[in-house]
Amino acid sequence: MRTGTRPTARGWVFTAVGLVVLVGAPALGQRDVLRLGVLLLALVLVAAWSTGRAARTLELVSRSKDELVEAGGAATVRLSVLGRARAGVRLVVEDAAPLALGGTTRLPVPRLRAGETLDLEYRVRPETRGSYALGPADVVADDVFGLVRSRRTLGTSGVLDVLPRVHPLGELGLGEVGGARGSSAGAAAAAEPDDVSIREYRVGDDLRRVHWRSTARRGAVMVRSDEHPGRPDVVVLLDTREDAHAGRGAGSSLEWAVSAAASASAHLQRRRHRVRLLHDGAYDPPRELDETSAARGLLRSLARLRPGGADGLARSVAQLGRTEAALLVAVLGDVDEDDVAPLLAARPLGVPALAVLLRTREWAGTPAPRGRDEAAGGPGAAHPLERVRLVLARAGWRTAVAGPGESVPDVWARLTRADGHGHHASPPPPSREVPS
Repeated sequence: MRTGTRPTARGWVFTAVGLVVLVGAPALGQRDVLRLGVLLLALVLVAAWSTGRAARTLELVSRSKDELVEAGGAATVRLSVLGRARAGVRLVVEDAAPLALGGTTRLPVPRLRAGETLDLEYRVRPETRGSYALGPADVVADDVFGLVRSRRTLGTSGVLDVLPRVHPLGELGLGEVGGARGSSAGAAAAAEPDDVSIREYRVGDDLRRVHWRSTARRGAVMVRSDEHPGRPDVVVLLDTREDAHAGRGAGSSLEWAVSAAASASAHLQRRRHRVRLLHDGAYDPPRELDETSAARGLLRSLARLRPGGADGLARSVAQLGRTEAALLVAVLGDVDEDDVAPLLAARPLGVPALAVLLRTREWAGTPAPRGRDEAAGGPGAAHPLERVRLVLARAGWRTAVAGPGESVPDVWARLTRADGHGHHASPPPPSREVPS
């Protein structure tokens, strides 16, 4: 643990004056002034000894925090210190935190008897999702004259995961979006009395999931699996390409997309569907996690998500082509017809699909550029995003277009109000996007 003791600005002045007096007074024959110089230096030395000793008396016993907090919410960080705080030295515990959490927090320590434990706490209110480091904590000791400051690192850092905002959404069941899979899934669920599937025991499985009746019948240890036949996978495809989004901070199109993906995932998880997040060519969380761990892992993944590379969407689509799913939800940034063509081919046959298309350039504060046909004034010209929407709709997708001034629940409501043929039910794009 790092320890350091050094004079303050006032301490340096006392030290300099004391040294000058100590050297000059004998030459001038001023013995009384010499005693003053000795006194000044002695004060600095005593202050250094007392603050250094006081800083070593405290130990950090524990650090606790809210495991997860939603952006815009409040989290309480608690620190417990053990030791002794004497009179004559001011002790402060400083806990390092990024500016997004309000910066370093200073927590004064009152007088403590030897062996006494003190609980300190402070609150943070992050506005932007992310994974933030907390700590390490330092104890800072100052003498009463403000001559010397001693600092000692107590160690023990932590991480606070700030989740994206999750909005309540309107109801959407698999049966409401059509497809034979929804019906067959429901039939399978009805046929299974325990509403679970049974499989052989694997190392690491919770023994509380052992299905004794099946174990006795088959002569091998069988466990209940979270792979419910009536709750098939829902894939949420999130376009995280950095060049497909615009804007900065909490008001960027990427943050809107992450919030939409989180809201859709939470909505479907509450309906007891297994949701798998697909972004940047990988699924998160792993399929093997149980239902509770998978929900928590998905939220943590969204909290820690960073913009991806230019090939992120293509790699995700390649993964999608090898996946069985009962519903596909895609939240896409700046895309064109070439981007969505592989997506249409990768969609599993008969699987209902929903797509949210972002008017990304509006997050940058600039109007979207016109297509080549439109710029040329050709008849029937359409905005590029409108052409993408039409391509998806003709392939059976339900679509909704979102801009920076729209809320996630409103866009979701338009998406779920689309008719069974994939026609868009949202208001038409602004007149500046679609030429007259």
